[in-house]
Amino acid sequence: MELKELCGLADYVDKNGILFKGDCKLVMKDIPDKSIDLVFADPPYNIARDNNFDTMGRASIDFGEWDKGFDQFTWLNEVPRILSKNGSVIIFNDWKNVGEIAKYCEGLDLVIKDMLRWEKSNPMPRNRDRRYVTDFECAIWLTNKNAKWTFHRLTETYQRPKFNCGIVSGKEKFHPTQKPVKLLEELLLIHTNENDVVLDPFMGSCSTGMACIKTKRKFIGIELDKEYYKISENRFKGDYN
Repeated sequence: MELKELCGLADYVDKNGILFKGDCKLVMKDIPDKSIDLVFADPPYNIARDNNFDTMGRASIDFGEWDKGFDQFTWLNEVPRILSKNGSVIIFNDWKNVGEIAKYCEGLDLVIKDMLRWEKSNPMPRNRDRRYVTDFECAIWLTNKNAKWTFHRLTETYQRPKFNCGIVSGKEKFHPTQKPVKLLEELLLIHTNENDVVLDPFMGSCSTGMACIKTKRKFIGIELDKEYYKISENRFKGDYN
């Protein structure tokens, strides 16, 4: 199967990409070999829990059932097959999970290149007298063995693996763990070229798709939750902010 044939299986198709409503472990089986230039994944972190944020005017970290008991590993099994020879994989997750995910990826013959960090300029509050505020999230960047990966330095000196921007809030927020489009744009500009194909297996509210449109990349998005899928489709075909 070629990518154009994949369109016939999609739930939404336009010139910017294709969207699927379903389980990424099943959808990815239909994606052609070596067809994806970047797999960007922001899966559930399994960190949902109660806390005392309600007394601080904020909600507890209970994002919903989708963030409880998620299998962090088996969705990765199709990634080496669909990743292009010189493609990259970027996986965000809680720092407690990153090490185990990295080991699993090495077992799939993927090579860890670097750890990236998103530093939040407006992190969620915490009991400042008892704990450090959690003001960052981690991601690992991986490639195939012997890859000649894409890497566009955006600075005149060294490219630091640090991306600084605020968490999404207000009318621009459609998902409780939504990544900023600005963050995703920077990652795409560094790790991909125009017209490259980007896959997001956990599309959420389609922020990666928005970043792909702005940077002229082709997007394939997959989302299991029907409500978030609908939000994604509406954003992708209408609101490109």
